[in-house]
Amino acid sequence: MNWLGNLLIIVGISFDVYAAMEVRGAMLAKIKPKILILTGLLFTLIQSIFFFGGYFITYEMVMHNEVKNADSLGCELAAVIFFVLAARLFHKALKHEEIEEKCEEMSIKMYVRIILAGAMYTLIAGLACGLIGTNHQLPQYIIMMLLFIICTTIVVVSAGIYTGYRFGFSSKPKFYIVGTVLLGIAGLWSLLIGIF
Repeated sequence: MNWLGNLLIIVGISFDVYAAMEVRGAMLAKIKPKILILTGLLFTLIQSIFFFGGYFITYEMVMHNEVKNADSLGCELAAVIFFVLAARLFHKALKHEEIEEKCEEMSIKMYVRIILAGAMYTLIAGLACGLIGTNHQLPQYIIMMLLFIICTTIVVVSAGIYTGYRFGFSSKPKFYIVGTVLLGIAGLWSLLIGIF
C-alpha cells in the first residue's frame, strides 16, 4: 500500500479520536493550552506505540512465514480488519449514545480512558498494516507512518477540543461517517492489492 493508502488508514482511525475530543471540548469551562499540548503529545505517543506494536507483530509473523501466502491472504485479512473498523465507526454514527453534560476542568487524567480506547483500534489497524507491509522499506515506512500519526493526532485532538468548546458536539456523527468512508476505501484498496 502506498503513502496515500496509509494516510487514509491513519486519518480514518483518527476521526474516532476527533469525535471523542469534540464531546470533551463541549464540556470544558476553559481550554488550558499547556494541558492541550500535553494531551496531544500523550495521544501521539500512545497511538505510535500501539500502531507500531501491532504492525511489528504481524510483520514479523509474515516475515517468518507464520502467515501462509501472505501476499494475498495478508491483504484479504487486512481488508476484513479495515471493514470491521469502518463498521464500528458507522455503528457509532448511528447510535445515539447518552452523553452526560457537565462542566469540567481540563486535565490529562480525564482523557486516559479515551486514549486507551482509541489506542486499541490503532493496535488493530497496525496489525492490518503489518499484514500488507512486507514489501515496505522499513526505515522509510516507519518515518512516514510516524509523521502521519504525529501530524494527524495533534490536529484531531486540538481541532476536536476546540470545535466542541466553540460549537458543542453536534457534528460528531458526521465525522464518524467520514472515518467510515476512509476505512472502507482502505479496505477495498487492500482487497484489490490482494487480488491483483
